This record gives sequence, structure tokens and C-alpha cells, in this order.
Amino acid sequence: MKRPLVIIYLVPLLLTALLGCIAFQFWQIQLRDEMHYGQAELVNRGAALMSRELGHIQQIMEYMGDELEANLLPSSFPNQEAWRLAVAKYFMRARGLSDYVSQVRWLAPNGQEQVRVNVYEHNVELVPTAELQNKANRYYFTEGMASPKHTVALTPIDLNIENGNIVRPYEVTIRASIKLQDSQQQTIGLLVVNYNLNNLFARLRSLQTADNTLEIVNSKGQWLLAARPELEWLHLYGDILSSFANMYPDGWQQIDRSRSLQPIRLKDGRPLSSMAVLVDEEVVLAPYYYFVSQTRPEVWRQELFFAMLLVIIVAAVSGILLTVFGLLIWRNISQRKQNLEHIAAEKSALEATQLKLTEANKMLISLQDELVEKGRLSSLGLMVSGVGHELNTPLGGIRLCLSSLQHLKPSIAAHVDSKTAEAYESSTNLALQNLNRASDVIEQFKRITQQKQLYSDNALFNVKDMIDDTLSPLKPVLSKRPEIHIEVVVEPELVLSSSQSVLSQVLQNLVLNALDHAFSNGQTGNIRVTAKQEEEFVIEISDDGAGIPVALLDSIWEPFVTTSRGAKHSGLGLYMVHQWVTRLLQGRIEVRSNETGTRFTIFIPT
Repeated sequence: MKRPLVIIYLVPLLLTALLGCIAFQFWQIQLRDEMHYGQAELVNRGAALMSRELGHIQQIMEYMGDELEANLLPSSFPNQEAWRLAVAKYFMRARGLSDYVSQVRWLAPNGQEQVRVNVYEHNVELVPTAELQNKANRYYFTEGMASPKHTVALTPIDLNIENGNIVRPYEVTIRASIKLQDSQQQTIGLLVVNYNLNNLFARLRSLQTADNTLEIVNSKGQWLLAARPELEWLHLYGDILSSFANMYPDGWQQIDRSRSLQPIRLKDGRPLSSMAVLVDEEVVLAPYYYFVSQTRPEVWRQELFFAMLLVIIVAAVSGILLTVFGLLIWRNISQRKQNLEHIAAEKSALEATQLKLTEANKMLISLQDELVEKGRLSSLGLMVSGVGHELNTPLGGIRLCLSSLQHLKPSIAAHVDSKTAEAYESSTNLALQNLNRASDVIEQFKRITQQKQLYSDNALFNVKDMIDDTLSPLKPVLSKRPEIHIEVVVEPELVLSSSQSVLSQVLQNLVLNALDHAFSNGQTGNIRVTAKQEEEFVIEISDDGAGIPVALLDSIWEPFVTTSRGAKHSGLGLYMVHQWVTRLLQGRIEVRSNETGTRFTIFIPT
């Protein structure tokens, strides 16, 4: 199939697929917003119902506490049994204040039950004195006794437990307590009322819709009310894997961070809404539980299926129309293309000829530049060699004269005073030192000019001489920074077979880089150059300066990376160093840096 035809068929396919995906995502957003709206309504209704019932419980507790303190204090009765019967009668009447009451107790300050009345459906039972228990180790007793005066303490929603066993069928229970005090403000007991919330949970469960659930989880992400009843209260049996927090970890993290109505998206795309419900914001800072509403998985899958089916149908029809339109356009373009092919062929031939001429011209210019460069280097080498040869002749004469003068010293010393003899010896020694220095400079020039070009072939050379030759031209720069000391630690006999010129240029760049960046003006410091032969040849350039910023360590080998752009640094120095080491020397370079200094380590295979 011809390429234009492939494009004509492929482009509409890709375009319709892209638009279909966008439409599908947009539809999901719209559906998710609609679901969130319905979930928010469910969560608000459930939270309002729960808050209303809990508020009613608090009011009942405050009313009962006031009645007991006003009329049923133990000191108002002739004996304990009379007081106990009066309190029991009041408890039996007070259970009519709420249909949720399942147990009413008066606990002494030491936790011992004084009076307990159990409520079974419409029957009320006074527990005999012999069956009363001590509840001092129960959490609701310690929390109730620790609460402020006239403050109702509510425990988290839990299942009722009797004699260490969970009561079956489940009795969803919340315990309310309030401290009781006499006229001297002394605590005489704790009123504890158990409320059976089974009917309340049944009403909350009935609020669920065909599309969205209404569920409750506690502050640890454990199910109290679930769309699947078998998941409820499993944490009391040690099953933590079936908790909401474990089944939906991402959703739970978002729920636990928010205290207001929060729209959430689950991993499978389903919308979920949650809201924290506080018993009393002034007393309890953390919520006891969260109302959660999520779209049922089967509803979400069904909606996705219908949406995807609709998108596919629309995309298929659109793709067919676009393909037909594309075929018509291609037909017109093909007709025009046939008329232009002849002209295009002639134009291509002319362009090809011009391109060949351009490439040939570039090659000639390149060869010419190379010949000029080689000629310049050759002339420079001849000139330096000639100058060195011409200077060596008079320098040799001067050396001969100085040697003769040194041999004449004994005979001259006999005819002059000691001060003149000492000046004579000092002058000849100074002249000899400067003569040696001039000879060394000529030798350095000879070694430099013997390098045909920067990227010369490998050769065996003395490493210490190479380092000295490299640092010698830097003396004017170093003289301006007398506080910076350069130390070279290299064995005099150490030799290396490699490109001397390349390694010299690398060393020079790294030393200059340390001078420019490691030390501020006037700061004292040290630069250390070491070289040794191990499995590979290793040369290190280190300093005790400021170090390289951590943010730049991963990018210092890239071009144009510098911390001194304002000082007109281009950021190419370390880039060129990396290129020379890795490409020309076939080695590698590493850098380590912190606030105490920087160390560059070069490894060259031998």
C-alpha cells in the first residue's frame, strides 16, 4: 500500500482514537462529579443523623447527672440499700428517655458497680449486688473519671462485650459517662450509660442507594458499617487485612488528612467522598469515625462499558467520514503531484550538483587550513630550535667564563680583602644561577615545540617534567596569588606512555579552575598535584577550597555550566577536560567535592 494511503487511513484512526480518549476522560470527570454530588448528600445526611443522636445522648446524660446530684445522693438516705433501691427505680424510669439505652450503672470512685440496670427490649432488670463487678480497669471508667466536671465523655463506637466475650448477635454500643459530685464538690461516683446503636446503624444502612454506599470507619480505618456486612468489626477478631485502610491505602491517606467533606478518586477510578464526624470539638480533637460513600464497583463498570461503547460507535462513524474526506483530498493531490514531478526531478539534479560542489569546496578549505596550521607549527619549531641553538653558544661561553672565574678565586683572594672576596663569590654564584635558569627555559621551549600538535600520538615521557612544564607558564598567574600554594608529589623517575600535550592541557585547565573557583580573593589555600602508577595511571588534582555546589555535581561535565557567569567564564573548561580525557586519552575522570575541598581523579589505561 502506498504511503499516502497509509497516512489517509492511519491519521483518521489516530485522530478518532485520541478524540475518543479525550471524550471518554471528560465523560468520566462528569460522571465522577455527579457521583460525588450524590455521595456528598448521603454523607451529610448520615452525619446529621448521627450527630443529632449523639447530641441527644449528651443532653440525656447531663439531665440524669443533675437529677442524681440533686435528689439521690447517698447521704440523703438512711442506709445503702435504701439508696440503692431509689437509684434503681430512677434508672428504670430514665431508660424511657431514649430507646437506645441498654444499660445504666452507678460506679463508685474505685470502679466498683453500686447499681446496674440492664434493659432487654422492653424488659428492665436490676442486677443483684452479688453480680456487680469492678470496672476500674476499663478504659471508659478511666476516661470518665479524668473528664472535667459536668462534661459528658463518649467512648468510640464498639461492640458490647460481656465477661470477655463479644455479645451475639452484635450490639453496636457507645458508652456515655459523667462524674457525680456532692455539695462539697467531692466526686462520689460515675454515671455510665450504654446505648445500643443497632437501630441507628440500620437507619444509616437504609440511606444507601443503588449507585452509592454509605459506610462508617473509625479513626484507624476499620469498618464499623460496610456495604458488605461480612467486613464489619473484623478488627475485633484480629483481622487487619480486611480493613478499609488496607483495602484502599491511597484513599485512606487522603481521608485521614482531611476533616471536611473530601472528594477522592480510588485507584480504579471510582469516586469516593468522606467526612469526619466529631463528637465534641471542644473535648475531643480527633474524630471518632468517618462517613464514607463510594460508587459500587458493578455500577461503575456498567457506566464505563456504556460510555466506551458509545465512544467507539461515534469514533467509528467519525473515522469513516474522515477517511472518505482524506481519499478525496489525496486524489486531488496525486493529480497535482504528477504534473510537478518532472520539474522536481530537474531541480533535484541541479541541487545535487550544487551540493557536490559545496562539499568539494569545504574539503579544499579544510585541507588548506590544515596545511597552514602545520606550516605555522613547523616554522615555530624551526624558529625556536634556531633561537635555542644560537642562545646556547653564547650561554656556553658565559658558562666557560664563570667556570674560569671560579677557578681564579683562590689566587684573587690572596690580593683582596675578605669583603671583596665574598662579593666576588656571591656575584659569580648569582650569575651561574641565572645562567642555569636561562638554560632551563630554553629546554622547556624545546620540549613544547617538539609537540607537533595538541592531539599528537602517544609517546613515553617523564611525568614530573611534564607537570613542571605545565605549571611554569602559570607562574605569572600564581605570583598574583601568593597565598595559594601548589604542591607536586610525583616520583622523579615516573614515566607514562600517552599524549603528553593532551594531559598537559588537562592539568592546566584543572589548576586554573581551582584558582578561579575554589578560593576567594585573599583566601589562603593549597592545590596538590599527585601522580602514581597502579593498575591504571592515576593523577589527582585536589584543593582545600570552597567546593562545588551539590546541585552542580551531576552537570559539571556539560557545556556552559559555570558558577561565575558574571566573571565572564564560559563554562567550557571542564567540558573540554572531560572530552580530552575520555575521547583522546581513552580514560575516565571522577570528581568528589564537599565544603572542605574538591578532588579530580584521572584514570589513564596503560
